[in-house]
Amino acid sequence: MSTMERTGSREMHATVVAPFELMRVDTQAIPVERTRGWIDHMLGFFVAAPADRRWLLWVAPIIALVAGAAASAVSILVGAAAIGILGIAILTWNHPPIAAYAMVAVGPVVVGFGRGQVLPLLRPNEAMLFGLCAILGARWLLYSRRIVFKLNRIDLCVVAIVVFGFLLPILMQLARLRPVSPDDIFYSLVFIRIALLYGLVRHTIRTPGQVRTAIGFALAAGSFLAVVGVMDSTNVFGFAEKLNPYFPNDNAVTDDGRGAASIGNPIGFGVYQAINALLALSMLLGGERPRRILAIPALLCSVAVFGSGQIGPVLSFLVGLATLALLTKSTRRMLSWAMPFLLVVMIVALPLAQRRIAGLDGRAIPSAVREGIARIEGPDAGRAFFNANPGSSWDVRLYNLETFFIPEFNDPVNVALGVTPQARVSSPRQNEEFIWIESGHLWLLWSGGVPLFLTWFALIGVGMVTARQTMRNNVGPIGIAAGATFAVLMTVNVAQTFDPHMTLRGTADILYPLLALSATGLVVRRSIQKSEKTPVEIVA
Repeated sequence: MSTMERTGSREMHATVVAPFELMRVDTQAIPVERTRGWIDHMLGFFVAAPADRRWLLWVAPIIALVAGAAASAVSILVGAAAIGILGIAILTWNHPPIAAYAMVAVGPVVVGFGRGQVLPLLRPNEAMLFGLCAILGARWLLYSRRIVFKLNRIDLCVVAIVVFGFLLPILMQLARLRPVSPDDIFYSLVFIRIALLYGLVRHTIRTPGQVRTAIGFALAAGSFLAVVGVMDSTNVFGFAEKLNPYFPNDNAVTDDGRGAASIGNPIGFGVYQAINALLALSMLLGGERPRRILAIPALLCSVAVFGSGQIGPVLSFLVGLATLALLTKSTRRMLSWAMPFLLVVMIVALPLAQRRIAGLDGRAIPSAVREGIARIEGPDAGRAFFNANPGSSWDVRLYNLETFFIPEFNDPVNVALGVTPQARVSSPRQNEEFIWIESGHLWLLWSGGVPLFLTWFALIGVGMVTARQTMRNNVGPIGIAAGATFAVLMTVNVAQTFDPHMTLRGTADILYPLLALSATGLVVRRSIQKSEKTPVEIVA
């Protein structure tokens, strides 16, 4: 090779690599080998922190321990929470990607706490999200203060979700001279929460190494919750009853074979585990290492989908598996991996599945029997309903939709602009406070009308097209996240047929961060294209 060719090759290499260096936030490039990619910046910020803020790394543990000791006077749990919160807050100030890692790892674990159970008005994951956004905002005011609007296609869809899910329903309530209740505000604010969650991950995760680390944290949390969920569904050692006081299960019967772990909702838990399983399988298909470690979350999360005891998540998971296999052209490989998985499912999940589908082929509960069960007082009502026919929930679901929700759409205005932000109506039956809308696509029309309905499908379509383009144009973690996103969007849209997974806890806590991770490919590609416009000078 001539001197001119060698020089040109070095200059061209510098042109391509430079954009990745420019996207790092207050850090220097940390060379990370492929096998060490899982801990890309998890430990790297201790080395790469600027000298003027290095003292934070030493003061943070001291402050957290002192605050935790003081809070332990109230409760050991409160003390441990104080240590974790302060530690995450201080480390986020020093290294912003910590905020994204915390939301994908800690958020799903604490999302099952009810409002007012730990904090007034807010769930712990919501308080953590708002706090981390405030820290990042203060950091921006102190160090940057620049406002640059470069919204991609997925960003615009998320903005539209906020407009048609939060702003428009509240304005319509006021325009119709209807009272806006606190429940209306809370149900509308969930769209702000998912937009902030997406924006936080989108803003802080900028490099392939950070994407790999975020995926690692997500799979670690998913594996932990998978074990807890299977123990919950099987009620081993009475685990379901012990877990219920802290993370109340949405079902009336705690040991009915429906695992929810700390998410508290079996349906959201099932789809959450399906998303993590697809993400782990995408990592395996993408050639990430170590393969034996990645096989653990793939297996655990797949089994946990069946451990949720819900048919909707299982059906959507199977659709996601087929989509991922066709997208990556790896049907044979996935079929070969299915053999050990099926063995574990036969041992662990098959008894749960048999218990849940035992009544699907039987006759539904007559209305007279259903009303008689509803008049039973106390927790025995839920058990009597379940024992009467385990598969009758599908009949009740359809009955509730036809009786309490669909008639409202006889008014064309309700179809166009929605009925109310709340996804429920008051129940006329005894011992039942609310009846929830159990159809995600119908819920879109109920909450935001045609605009929100169309926005959801725009998000699905734009997300899938963008994910496929990103997967083709990027190798490594970004391409892997994009491939998983394509299959996950198909999975969630199928699950949306049965329940409002767009904002359901568990599903939303992993769906929107994953969308943000796949959008990282757009940032990288835009930076490379910008650098390619600069001519390369070849010196002879």
